Amino acid sequence: MKKKFLVLMIAMLTLAMTVLAGCGNSGGGEEDPLADGVLSVAVDDTYLPMEFRDDQNNLVGFDIDLANALAEDLGVKVEFTTVAWDGIFNGLNAKQYDAIISSTSITPERQEGFNQTNPYVSNGIIIVSRKDAEPVTTFEGLEGKRVGVQLATTADEATQKLAEQKGVTMDLKQFDGMLDAFSALEGSQIDNVVTDIGVAMYYVAQKPDVFAVTSPVLTNEPIAITVRKGEDAFTEKLNESLKKLQENGTMTEISMKWFGKDMTSDIDTELHVVE
Repeated sequence: MKKKFLVLMIAMLTLAMTVLAGCGNSGGGEEDPLADGVLSVAVDDTYLPMEFRDDQNNLVGFDIDLANALAEDLGVKVEFTTVAWDGIFNGLNAKQYDAIISSTSITPERQEGFNQTNPYVSNGIIIVSRKDAEPVTTFEGLEGKRVGVQLATTADEATQKLAEQKGVTMDLKQFDGMLDAFSALEGSQIDNVVTDIGVAMYYVAQKPDVFAVTSPVLTNEPIAITVRKGEDAFTEKLNESLKKLQENGTMTEISMKWFGKDMTSDIDTELHVVE
């Protein structure tokens, strides 16, 4: 009798521990970042029009509107953390926030180190020239030019790799933010900027007499939300919410607000990155 009782108690304790463990996790034994009722989001607030500070120092932009819409759909609050781009991925791995919603392009390298959602904005890099200068229409046309990029972005990495692959010599200027890069371009401290097409379109729309997009799109790197590697249930939850926002027109509305066109539909998902 004692032996049977001991076996029964062990079985009951094992079952209780299993149930308790399951209560603290989402599917597959992974923790649910939304369990506290908050979607904690990291942004680099120098990347117009995706995320930046307005004249009243309010955090605004495409990704800010998207994060707010996602949080509403998920039934949680959203909290933003401002992080310099060159440290934003390390902060994610250190669990300082739940997700990066800050114009992160999908690349094979990032897919190896992180989970990325389905894309929500079309994207690729292009060349911007000043209207009062000879337009640069090809990457080879950057030979001998002073070229501005944002430090540690895919545009920065692609420009360096393409320069090496094509034997193009340039004076590469790495800026902490695109606002500084376009200010330098306007002031003739640099000759061209290489950046994401959405960013370029925004600056050109603001000052069409100063800037012009002068090259075709050089890469295809659609933008996604980035979370920690292995957070598959969380990734799927974000994908489901993104799909809802695309189907109900919210994404199109946000895109029209910031880009003047819909860059959230019919996204080309076949990656074309410089490796």
